[in-house]
Amino acid sequence: MILSRNRLFALMFRIAASLIGIFGIVVMTIGGSPALMAVYYTMQTNVFTVLLFLVLAVRSAVQMAKEGKIGEVAGVNPVVHAGITFYIMITFVGYWALLSWQKFSMGNTGTIAVLTTIGNYVVHGVIPLMALADWILFVPHGKLRPNAALLWLIYPVLYAVFIFVRADLGAPLYGSTRYPYPFVDVDLLGGYVVLTVAALAAAFYGLGRLTVFADRKIAAALTKRHGAVGRKPIEPPTEEADKGE
Repeated sequence: MILSRNRLFALMFRIAASLIGIFGIVVMTIGGSPALMAVYYTMQTNVFTVLLFLVLAVRSAVQMAKEGKIGEVAGVNPVVHAGITFYIMITFVGYWALLSWQKFSMGNTGTIAVLTTIGNYVVHGVIPLMALADWILFVPHGKLRPNAALLWLIYPVLYAVFIFVRADLGAPLYGSTRYPYPFVDVDLLGGYVVLTVAALAAAFYGLGRLTVFADRKIAAALTKRHGAVGRKPIEPPTEEADKGE
């Protein structure tokens, strides 16, 4: 079941999200070095999300040209779409829960400083919320299975391996800091990072299961709504029917 069948609205939304996302990525990259930005989970998940929006926009345009403005909206595999949405929402939750209290600065001044501040809110707020809205509005719901939560752990595990290997083999990111986030900084936390990683893995899995649960709830609500709309009302008996009994 799908919430919105307006293909024109979906196309405009996806084009806007693509452009906004590209703006956020570009200004954050201008504010820092591309190699530095590529290490961050935030930037990687924003790249995944923008690529998804671009693919969806192209598919929506082709579909609308062939099949009209109203109907089921073009998409990708529901597990892939939900997974990328899940990853970018982790960016949103992680930033606002763990990092937003820090004063944001990339060491720039003037116009670049203003642009990177705006870009910071784009990549940590605007794009995650737009991705969530796209998933809720335009994706068929009720197709996810509980094992999707395990599949979605593959990227976070690979990312964890990446940042620990890069810390040992690569140059510091800035100053003497080798890790992109303080809660996985072995130099800062020592062996307690193992507990942090375990807690993050459990949180990722739990949030993945919550995503599957939400998908099923949305599907159930849509099924109930469409069932109520399509149900023929019960008509009162007529006088002729009464006389014939």
